[in-house]
Amino acid sequence: MIDMTVYRGGSTLSIRSRFDNTRDVMMPVNLAYPPATMVGLWHAGLPQVMLVPTTATDAQVWPVVPSSIGTKIHDTSDDNCPINTGWSYVGGNHGYSVGNRIALANHGKTTADVGSRWTDGARVYTLLAIIDGDNLLFGNPYTIVGGIAEGVKIPPSAPLTHLSGATHAATVPIQDILIPAVQILPATHSRTVTVELDGRPVPDGTSTGQALTIEESYNISSYRGMIDTAQANIGTPISTIMPQAPSLCHVGNIYRWSRGTLVVAQRVTALQKFTLNMGVTQCFPLTAPTGGTRRQFMPNVGVAGTLDWSTWANIDTLPALTDITPATLKNPLMPASSMTQWAVDANGVPQWGITVGLLPIGDGHPQIRVRYTTAKGWFISSSFKKNYPQLVWGRTLEAGESAAGTAYRRYLPPPRTATEIIVSDGTHEFAMIERVGTVTGARMHAAELLNRRLVPAGPTNLRVPDRVTADGIPYEVPTSPGYGMWLAEPYEPRMEALPGATHGVGTYFLPVAGETGSTTCAGTYQRLLLHPTYLAEATPVDRVCVEVTGAGTGVLRHGVYGHDPATGWPVTNRPIADFGTLDVTSTGVKESVLATPVVLPVGWHWYGHVWQATSTTPPTLRTSTTGSATPLNLGTSSAAMTGDRFGYEATGVTGALGTITIAGVHQLPAPRVAYRRA
Repeated sequence: MIDMTVYRGGSTLSIRSRFDNTRDVMMPVNLAYPPATMVGLWHAGLPQVMLVPTTATDAQVWPVVPSSIGTKIHDTSDDNCPINTGWSYVGGNHGYSVGNRIALANHGKTTADVGSRWTDGARVYTLLAIIDGDNLLFGNPYTIVGGIAEGVKIPPSAPLTHLSGATHAATVPIQDILIPAVQILPATHSRTVTVELDGRPVPDGTSTGQALTIEESYNISSYRGMIDTAQANIGTPISTIMPQAPSLCHVGNIYRWSRGTLVVAQRVTALQKFTLNMGVTQCFPLTAPTGGTRRQFMPNVGVAGTLDWSTWANIDTLPALTDITPATLKNPLMPASSMTQWAVDANGVPQWGITVGLLPIGDGHPQIRVRYTTAKGWFISSSFKKNYPQLVWGRTLEAGESAAGTAYRRYLPPPRTATEIIVSDGTHEFAMIERVGTVTGARMHAAELLNRRLVPAGPTNLRVPDRVTADGIPYEVPTSPGYGMWLAEPYEPRMEALPGATHGVGTYFLPVAGETGSTTCAGTYQRLLLHPTYLAEATPVDRVCVEVTGAGTGVLRHGVYGHDPATGWPVTNRPIADFGTLDVTSTGVKESVLATPVVLPVGWHWYGHVWQATSTTPPTLRTSTTGSATPLNLGTSSAAMTGDRFGYEATGVTGALGTITIAGVHQLPAPRVAYRRA
């Protein structure tokens, strides 16, 4: 089966696949994209992603797509993703933005002066390159903050006088000829790149197949290393000895094209300590038809900046850089992970679309990503209307640590009714639905996922069956918008789970089976008691039950916290969900009915309960006498091992569940809890 045609001429490639019944989409690739000579999504013969007639011949679209044949729909010239160190983008097609170009005619400097030191009276600048006879490139100084080297973003404020190293030491004026914040290129070295179509090398000419894979790796030199190496090698351009400069990190990218889709996997491994902002991909806005606009929807996002992203926001009216922060999310535990954008004509009719996002793989998993995107998980620039997903923001990596994520993009033909797609990274398959507007009886076709089990994996407010049938995935959107992302797992029982134990929408299940007893809450007033709980699969629930066996006063508040594998403790900054309060003034099974289903995560989480409101009479609860077979940290003293220990606790919890501080371990067995599958 042929899904795509690949045209190659040296370092430039064009990738052609079906868009709709009458048009194909063509996407550009450049293996040596200037100025950094990296993989880029542009070349001169195909300066934008374009739509061409399916009937167009190979000769009509390669090596150049003329405007008479193609329709430009998307500029991707700046979409290959660099990393950000907190003070500069670097990698991809970027260099450190702390250079100063001085346009001094007949400056008289030569290669012998490269690496020399100069000062404006306040700071020391390094001559890094003789661009030509009329232009010089100076690098700013660096500073060390918390053990991390950062480039100083302050250009010279006075003429540069010579300090050391130069043969030609005449003062360099700056008045009216200084251009600051210039990118210093190259900033990378030791690059490798391979190109394969269905596992075979791609020759020049025309090839056909199903999946094109480009693997690229390189090292980014540290800015401190570049400056120090330049100063230690007077007369040798740093660009020629870049591998001698200590490296900041190693970057590995895997680009995988299939029909109308690009999936990018990126791993950044620190070679020295630094701060990382990383998004895996970036996305310029679509090219609008004459007189048209661009409209964008984002699942799980409400109002951010001046626009409401839960409907089709007109991004052309975006007045300022807009951050998508936890405060702008419908569910703050699910960072913004995708967007769908459409170019509409002057009459508001959609012409072409794109959906872009991060897959819940590696550090893109919501439970991990929420820890590293507390400041922002996405932002959109007002100048270019460009989307910047963020896998991590402000995360400090020590040498040897890495961050990895996977992003996708797919071009969409009209109509704009719903985004219903299946995305694969080659190992995992994900089903995604995004829809603005209400609907009943909708159905996503998903024949390739037949009999797969759907496990919620990202922002999801839609209810769908547990399994994909021959009829696809039925769904309804009673309240706009509706959205969901599911991992499509092979429908096989896991060895660590009882087959079917948590299956069946509307059925109740116990996360822990076994004998029970009754335990009083005496001595636990306003103490949040947390118990480790394991589930073999992510499970949506809409009701939560506990049993009161002895009446008391006040209420019992309960909920769940995520698990932090770095500490072995619950995640302390916020709960996954606060289930609310249960009346304990009478006996019987007490049930919390959730307005919106909550997805209990796969693996470990922490169920918590706290007796609140009135402390006169402690209630008694049905509890599990089966302890959880998991390690428990007792602190620096062995004294706590002498009694029953069932989990961690936080004290002084008087109201809704929120940020907590672990105060130690507790002695109360876990209440028997039953959930209803949503």
